[in-house]
Amino acid sequence: MDKITIIFFEWVLPIAIMLGIYTLIVNRAYKAYEKIDVDRIWRKVIISSLIAGFIVSVWIYITKTAWFSSVSGYTKNGAEWIANTDISQSATVVAGDVLQRILYFFLEWSPIYFRAFVLVFVLATFVLVKSIAWRIHFNRCANILLSTLILFPVLCARYFVGYQTPIFDFVQSRLFVAKLKENWNDSYFNALQGVDEKGNKFDAGSGGTAQVQRVKAATIAIRQTKAMIKTVAGRRSAEIIIRNSRETDTDRIIENGLRDLGQRIIASSIRFQDNPVLNVERGGYVFDSDVPYNSGDELGSWMAIFINPFSKYNRVSNGGLGAFKSFKSVLLGMVEYIKNLTPPSIYDRAVARELRFFKLDHTVEKAKYKAQQNLDLSVIPEPLDMITKNDIETQTMIAERVAKERIDAVSNALNAFKIHGVFDRVLVGGNSAIYKYTLPRTAELPTDFSKIAEGISRMLNIDDTATITISTAGVLSVNLANGVNIPIDFRKMVSERDKGLETVISGIAGVDAMGNNILVNLGDRTPHAILYGTTGRGKTVTIMSILYSAMAATDPSSLRIAYIDGKGNSFEFMRTDNKESSNYHPNPFTFAQPADASGDIEYARALLRYMMKETRRRIELFKQRGVSDIGEFNERYPEEKLYEILLLVDEFSAITDLDDMLSSEDLPFLGTVDAFEYEAKMARSTGIRMLLANQTARKEKVPGRITANVGGRISLGVAEGIESNMALPDSGVQLNMVTQAGEFYSALNSIRNPEHGNTPFLSMETRCKLNDSLEKRFGHHDYVVTRDEIMREFYTEEEEEKLYNIPDPMPTKETGIKELLYIIEEFPEWAKANKDSLIFKENKDVNSNDPLEKRRNAQALKRALKKCGESGIKKVI
Repeated sequence: MDKITIIFFEWVLPIAIMLGIYTLIVNRAYKAYEKIDVDRIWRKVIISSLIAGFIVSVWIYITKTAWFSSVSGYTKNGAEWIANTDISQSATVVAGDVLQRILYFFLEWSPIYFRAFVLVFVLATFVLVKSIAWRIHFNRCANILLSTLILFPVLCARYFVGYQTPIFDFVQSRLFVAKLKENWNDSYFNALQGVDEKGNKFDAGSGGTAQVQRVKAATIAIRQTKAMIKTVAGRRSAEIIIRNSRETDTDRIIENGLRDLGQRIIASSIRFQDNPVLNVERGGYVFDSDVPYNSGDELGSWMAIFINPFSKYNRVSNGGLGAFKSFKSVLLGMVEYIKNLTPPSIYDRAVARELRFFKLDHTVEKAKYKAQQNLDLSVIPEPLDMITKNDIETQTMIAERVAKERIDAVSNALNAFKIHGVFDRVLVGGNSAIYKYTLPRTAELPTDFSKIAEGISRMLNIDDTATITISTAGVLSVNLANGVNIPIDFRKMVSERDKGLETVISGIAGVDAMGNNILVNLGDRTPHAILYGTTGRGKTVTIMSILYSAMAATDPSSLRIAYIDGKGNSFEFMRTDNKESSNYHPNPFTFAQPADASGDIEYARALLRYMMKETRRRIELFKQRGVSDIGEFNERYPEEKLYEILLLVDEFSAITDLDDMLSSEDLPFLGTVDAFEYEAKMARSTGIRMLLANQTARKEKVPGRITANVGGRISLGVAEGIESNMALPDSGVQLNMVTQAGEFYSALNSIRNPEHGNTPFLSMETRCKLNDSLEKRFGHHDYVVTRDEIMREFYTEEEEEKLYNIPDPMPTKETGIKELLYIIEEFPEWAKANKDSLIFKENKDVNSNDPLEKRRNAQALKRALKKCGESGIKKVI
């Protein structure tokens, strides 16, 4: 009995009293907060100050008068007389005894009540803070936390049976129910007791007693809400079921109360539809969500949390958070990391690490071809950011910090356009940050995101326009320029590729934000591809990444590459026959001398027609041998193995445009549009593949009968919005918004889910060194066919005498005016035949910024071309 008394008086009663006091304080605080008004407070402070000032002034005036001193003296003498009487002394003894008892009681019970005070106020304050963060009532929050504390051992045990986040699932499911009740009108709950919050009889308004009963029935249905969250096997499934009633009118009240509720009850990797679906078989009105979830990704990296608050990147003047906020960000990151540090997250991180470093490549078992490693990757310097000179790791850390700071801003911008998705994660790569959001199943989305993308850019105050795409999995991606460039490592891209290849021509355009290679496989499934990209977007760099990654995986006996450039001689450094040149870096994969259509259109046309002839020869050969394609031929006749040919044509519209200059008699024989169309249709099975590249995707520049037979699409940024759907039809990507160099989208694998990535940069010096490494590995390889052989094959003996010589090397737009005038004098017939070439029209000196120099150079060039000769122009050789 004594123990029960001690427990009651020393524990139960003190804690109950403190809970009552704390509840009273909280209720008063809530009411004070509801009525708080800063303007009203200032008004009361001013009035109180005036009254206090008046009272002090009066008091000072009174204390300085003579009669106040007399009254004070009489009062002091009276007090001394009373203190000396017997009655006063007895009262003092009694008072001392009472004070002694009070002091004894205080000393005995104060530690007990102080203990109760500390326990209650500390824990209750934590509950209060949590209730404010969750935006639910104190009592509901206490109920959730107390039940979690009691069931904590049971919840932890669920880790061992496959649950990934059992504690989160339990707390969040209870929180969903609490928030749903908070969303419901509080007066409806009071209706169940028949009174409103003031104690008066509840009145539901029009409808009288019937309406009151409907409200009560609807409230009972809300009270019977059930919520469940289950995170297992890499998915987080959630559902909320609100019971429906027996009456249609009551259900209308429930439906009105639940309207748009899905926008308010959200959580990590959970996104309900805006409005519930009535499913009587499942128990009523249903909100449900099913989203992929990886606890390892949610955990993140511990080292990524720590940043230097005092670094220049975090200064406010550089657009950073500042030292104080950066330090606060580190602390919050540590708390968040510890909160997500669960056994499944540790396991997922360990598995991901093992897969990254010790991944078993099973692609060779099923693949037709095995990737080689032909390049000397040591000649490639470590990729550094051109501006900051930072390495990949440093730039990635900075990019992640910048991208994470924008998460709230991007989410708010999407909500402003009524796109309600749950933020999943942000990925950084190249100069971009990609924000991924899981959409509800019933999301209403626009068909055109262009205005939304522009609006988001304005709201975030950034110059570049956002690019928005949606995957078939219901994930919305917002791609923004991050302002921090992360270099792409070509060495890593090539060395970590899968060893099993689908095709002989297996290039890599770049990597996505996850670091995965984006492949360019040209073979039976996708024999040809077109690459678009306006000036300055990195088209040439992307081409080089595809070329060298393809050459790294195979050998010259399996692949040869033919080059045609419509606007220059970008592939001159691939030549193998210019040993006397200072730029001699022969590439063993080169099929024939690269063609420069801007100054040697006849050879470009002849090389293209040679490809047509080779296609016909192979088709005839396959018919004779009874095989259907090059793969079957090489398998049945290995001693006669045929190599595949990649015909790379840059700026092909500059070549097809020149068809307009041909006469009606020459067009059937020299027309390039027909040649490209023939190759696109007929070369599929022969092993001759085309990679066409062009600055624009406009239909007047890119004939439809060519693109209709070229299935593969890759595109960097394009100049105009009208070109986006032409470049990547039905993809929904706004390519005109892509402004970063090297950023591209590939639809080679899926037009509905184009791959988004960035390409590595290989300088001209690095490309030459890679050529040297290939030459060292495979030895010197002459052309399969020389330029003279190609030219003579398409001219009769009578025409050979009319062939004229061309300058070697071919001049370019960058050739100085003095050197260009000398070349014109040495090769007048060539100059006359190519007077409309870009070599002359876009020459740097002829288009000088100095008006006087520009006019002088233009006149000199005009005079030189005029003196080239009046005789008929010979054919080129």
